[in-house]
Amino acid sequence: MNRRIFLSGLSTATGASFAQRSGDMRDPDLHYNDGWTVLFNGKDPGRWVVILKGEDGRNKKYFESTFADQSTFTIENGMIKTTGTPNGYIRTSDVYDNYVFHVEVRFPKRGNSGVLVHVQQDNVWPLGIECQLYQSHMGRMFPIQGAYLNGGEMIHENSKPEGEWNTYEVYSEEGRLATVVNGAIIGLASDANPRIGHICLQSEGVPAEFRNIKVRRHSPSHHLWERNKGKKFGEK
Repeated sequence: MNRRIFLSGLSTATGASFAQRSGDMRDPDLHYNDGWTVLFNGKDPGRWVVILKGEDGRNKKYFESTFADQSTFTIENGMIKTTGTPNGYIRTSDVYDNYVFHVEVRFPKRGNSGVLVHVQQDNVWPLGIECQLYQSHMGRMFPIQGAYLNGGEMIHENSKPEGEWNTYEVYSEEGRLATVVNGAIIGLASDANPRIGHICLQSEGVPAEFRNIKVRRHSPSHHLWERNKGKKFGEK
């Protein structure tokens, strides 16, 4: 992986100046510092979907209309809260490929959770990439359940103690991934397979709290494809 090129794109997404390179596939008509989409309004689950492992071993799915039928994930004081049991996750209804995902996370006591990305099927646990939230490994990335990833180890540790809020971002671009914890780059990886899917917040053993959840598309290859659909190569 050419980390210099990837980090150049990463600095652009965070607001640094950037001179467009030849071969840069991003659409010059779009503004890459704009366009955040809020995924959680702080009041209700909206389009988020809860996936939990049932006592019978089967996966159970809860939409907005049935959200109250489970107690693992709740909405309180502008936060999504999880008890940590049973194992499972709450996921976006939409799928994403090239994006920046932003969330703030806090643990009342030391424990484990994660941001799962590139998830395409609802299983506990699903095939995808886990971006670790466990304090001593926060920002580490690894594939789970048969997915593939090159790299993903931590550069250093930058998480805050239990009881304090951590700002956590995942950058995804054409199979390359980066995690940024409290403003510092922690993990870098490439060759993710799959490289598109739902984004999930885990329930895994201990209580956790999430807030300020949003996403921004920053490399809209599908926008370019839609705009040029049906045209011959080179045709304007």
